[in-house]
Amino acid sequence: MTLQARDLFLTLSSVPLLRHLDLTVAPGEVTTILGPNGAGKSTLLRCLVGEQFPSEGQVLLNHRLVHDWRPVERARVLSVLPQQSLLDFPFTAAEVVMLGRTPHATGLVHDREIVAAALDMVDGGYLAERYYTQLSGGEKQRVHLARVLAQIWEPCCEGDRYLVLDEPTSSFDLAHQQLTLEIVREFADRGVGVLMVVHDLNLAARCADQLVLMQCGEIVAAGAPLEVLQPAAIRRVFEVDVDVGVHPRTGKPLVIS
Repeated sequence: MTLQARDLFLTLSSVPLLRHLDLTVAPGEVTTILGPNGAGKSTLLRCLVGEQFPSEGQVLLNHRLVHDWRPVERARVLSVLPQQSLLDFPFTAAEVVMLGRTPHATGLVHDREIVAAALDMVDGGYLAERYYTQLSGGEKQRVHLARVLAQIWEPCCEGDRYLVLDEPTSSFDLAHQQLTLEIVREFADRGVGVLMVVHDLNLAARCADQLVLMQCGEIVAAGAPLEVLQPAAIRRVFEVDVDVGVHPRTGKPLVIS
């Protein structure tokens, strides 16, 4: 089973936003999308998770059209962290994370255990009883990351699970960027298909099994990081000259501007 876009087009107000897009997110793998501002990355994510109807083409979630799923069923297998999560209620951090358990009927005691484990995973256990509105930007982002992890924490009968993250490290310091990559890898190792947008080429290279390079609503390159992160491709998409080496410890591409 997969999360898959087939020949996806999206046009709004006569402006083409996505063109000829084919993408497959496989369970157990991390797919990372890169591209400049306006490349269509977030628009593609909205189509993949069912928030936006494409003009043409199909989005399939575990071999079913994404819009054919009942919302509560889809929420048990597809968890989404947008760029901005607007919440202005005096919930505690634990209560915010508990929102991720809403699609499940697994009981309050079990759900509280998952909430605590998810907060601990993002280095946020100490935030549990603090009010969300009083947290810093980075702390809020960690709480929302814990919420979407709690949502797909366990396997379910609807099939393979997927985690979609739009710039999940944008408010994080270096340590929590590294922690996020470790979390993403751990969930992939649990069999979850992970799709995320990041801006840092080296962060993307460190965690991705498949790297997708987008420009002007199209995929210009896709494959293993060593195949995609080539100086010519980076120059074409980002209009900068770089050198690309190999990280001596990880063996992943290392982009040097």
